[in-house]
Amino acid sequence: MLRAKPHQSLLVLFTLQVLSLTVLPTPVAWGSEHETLCQTPGKWLIPNEKHGSTRSHSQIFEGIHDVDFVLLGEQHDQIQHHRWQAQMLAALLAHQNQIAIGLEMLPKSSQPALNAWVAGQISLAEFLTQTDWYETWRFDVELYMPILNFARDNRVPLYALNVPRDVISKISASGWAPDMGVSEKPASASTGYRSILKEVFQHHAGSDEKQLEFFIQAQLMWDRAFAEGLQTAKNETSRLVVGIIGSGHLTYGFGVKHQLNSIGNYKVITWIPTETGSTCSSLDLMNDDGDLIADAIFISPTNTASDKKHKLGLYLIDGENGVVVGDVLENSIANQSGFQANDVIVEAAGQPVAKSSEFIAIIQDQTPGYWLPVTIKRNDEITELVAEIPPRR
Repeated sequence: MLRAKPHQSLLVLFTLQVLSLTVLPTPVAWGSEHETLCQTPGKWLIPNEKHGSTRSHSQIFEGIHDVDFVLLGEQHDQIQHHRWQAQMLAALLAHQNQIAIGLEMLPKSSQPALNAWVAGQISLAEFLTQTDWYETWRFDVELYMPILNFARDNRVPLYALNVPRDVISKISASGWAPDMGVSEKPASASTGYRSILKEVFQHHAGSDEKQLEFFIQAQLMWDRAFAEGLQTAKNETSRLVVGIIGSGHLTYGFGVKHQLNSIGNYKVITWIPTETGSTCSSLDLMNDDGDLIADAIFISPTNTASDKKHKLGLYLIDGENGVVVGDVLENSIANQSGFQANDVIVEAAGQPVAKSSEFIAIIQDQTPGYWLPVTIKRNDEITELVAEIPPRR
């Protein structure tokens, strides 16, 4: 694990928001035939009833011609979800001839960098710097390279959908206000959405009703920003717009789809991926109000060992004097390489390091099986450590 430690308040907020996107209502029991289906990757499940039915790839794409938006869900750290998204983008481009793509990962201030990336005007390193990727999103960019490369290779426009993190922090602290990144106040949450968010909030943050309202408003702000960004892409390109968005913003139509419907009379389709086994069979295809979890669910394989990157095992803090090692995980690569708490990272792979995001970017730019030299400052003395990263197996 290699991660930067944000301010404590932001860490708590971010944790709550992530959890709110993954908690689902109590699942219903599935029949044995669907338990079997959930063991077979590459299948589509249509949740048009409590126990669902299946469709072929060709059937899934029927009726796409008059659709305005296709929303593709994901779990951010699952590479197989992003490979599936790239495959869907290719199929939709072949089906429609022209598409545009909206990305949750980046705030709208990153739009110039996205334009330059699609045009082939900047390198990956320049793209990461200009978007401040590892400070803004923090998930490994390698997870999203299938999508980024697809857009660049096919000159498909990319649109940034998100708002700055500090906007979400402000709303969570004091509620929504004008001029916070969307043109209009978000549409109110449905009863079902409020129920899910309230359950998450109470489980992790107590029962303060005022803070609960701010928490819900922050979630709605995200949904609204994504919806308005998708609408911008639609207005500017007149193409089918495909949203690449975390599944929690999409399930049951509570989030982005609800906000899109409040903006205009759009036809929106939602597809989400799940993994084989219990992750699939535990899904609640329809909630108590009759809302379907999605229009279609793709069953993907689970992560294999080769999909998982090695982790150094450092907990990083951006301090006044540089990047400080806050903690070292026991039996980790960092521990075996001699890293200690309170070490200050000065250089990595010969490159100066001033922020944790820069160090993470250097790590992610390496290939498996490398030896990474890291210069640290410990007790006012400069020392060089070498982290030996084993190759993928």
